[in-house]
Amino acid sequence: MAELTWEKNSKAMFDKCIEGSPKPFRAMTEKKLMEAITKKAGDAAVVTEDMIIECVKEITPKPFVAMALKALEPLKTA
Repeated sequence: MAELTWEKNSKAMFDKCIEGSPKPFRAMTEKKLMEAITKKAGDAAVVTEDMIIECVKEITPKPFVAMALKALEPLKTA
């Protein structure tokens, strides 16, 4: 797998998602989020903030999506 290139605050957003997960689910969240990011990044291996948000929407259980997105909002750059 190619090394990922994190643009702007995408890495901080990724870290925030993992930190925001309940402890028993952190490893699973990290694995699923990384799989989704790697798939979206493709061969370019460039991770954008929008990509993180899309992946969070995809892997987060429906009742928690709004809460997860709200936590990421302050990290989004213009």
